[in-house]
Amino acid sequence: MVTNLFVSRVGIARYIYLVLGVILVLWSWIPALRVVSPQLSSLPSFVHSRVHWKEGDYSEVSCSTKNFTTLFSPSSTQLGIASEVYLISLPWRQDRRKQMGHLQASKEISWTVVDALDPSDITIGHILEQIISQRSLQPSKGPLDDLGSIFRWPADINAIAYSTEYFGASGSDLWTSADTQNSRHTTLSSLSVSHHPNVTCATQDNSVPPFNPSLPDWMILAAPKISCWYSHVSAIRQFINRVNTTPEDVAVFLEDDIDMERDIEIRMRHIWPSLPHGWDMVFLGHCWSNESFYSALPSSQVMSPLYDLPRRSHIHPSYSPRCTHAYALSLSGARRLLQHLRYPPFAYSRALDQAFSWLIESGRLRAFSVVPSVVIQRKVLSSDIFPGSGVGSAWREHLVNGVFET
Repeated sequence: MVTNLFVSRVGIARYIYLVLGVILVLWSWIPALRVVSPQLSSLPSFVHSRVHWKEGDYSEVSCSTKNFTTLFSPSSTQLGIASEVYLISLPWRQDRRKQMGHLQASKEISWTVVDALDPSDITIGHILEQIISQRSLQPSKGPLDDLGSIFRWPADINAIAYSTEYFGASGSDLWTSADTQNSRHTTLSSLSVSHHPNVTCATQDNSVPPFNPSLPDWMILAAPKISCWYSHVSAIRQFINRVNTTPEDVAVFLEDDIDMERDIEIRMRHIWPSLPHGWDMVFLGHCWSNESFYSALPSSQVMSPLYDLPRRSHIHPSYSPRCTHAYALSLSGARRLLQHLRYPPFAYSRALDQAFSWLIESGRLRAFSVVPSVVIQRKVLSSDIFPGSGVGSAWREHLVNGVFET
């Protein structure tokens, strides 16, 4: 009798495990079964309707669920999704580069190291002079922004984004062309950023608040912010101007203070097919924003029941992501983003992550965020963006199973 009772309990246990396994599989198949709060139930317009910023022939590209396709480059072996990976790092930060070497070896990543521009480089001073010049333009006739100047995004941004033509220098690229050839990595002298300590960060397209001593540090346009912008633009341009590019190419851009999930390849290949055709940008990591504000995109991929629900990664339309430590760009998305970043009235006008966030919020970029983050900032070494602040901002995240066990 005891034996029969034991066998009966074992049978019941097996039945329960079987039912739970079926439920988990169904959960992956039927996104509608996922429980989300009412405030997360809506999607931004660009996910379920025509994208308003597309022009001409491109305006007919739909973002509906039926157009979701799997697009991998033939060489998309990096992190499961990318044909290229770029690591942006200051040359003298050997402490960070040593740690990134460990990450590279652990994940077998073949990346290109892009030397970040030192905040003390004379190029920063030249850029700041150009920013001040842009902001001092005389008022013009027509609809004006807060500076009294007409602000209109170039009309050919989307046409150029889908073009295969060489991406030549233009806009703010020309501000530093002489610097990069003749005086790169020399220190600031007569053009010191310290001569302009009261330059503020713009908001929206080109709204510049007046300086106030009570403004927080993130609203002051300091040299490290300009350096970060310049360095990321340099990396993005390298991706765009490679030889033998294909429309399916994807690049991942990383900063040198990160940790990532050990199984990031599995996670990425699970969620990547959910992306709509024509996506621009995907944040693999983010901060200071609720990136699950919009519902996750539906996924047709079945993930192993061994991944319990809290540990799974999902992809959501971006809400207002901050931080630039880990993001992916499609080739057309990189071309579109770079045109915005080098447009003179907008170029270097604020911290780069503030620029990303505004371009997303205003519908200029079609961006998505992985939730929870699969790449996070470690914040164990001194910050380059906020010198004197220790290891950086107060935002902290943790991974399920990071390479550095962060």
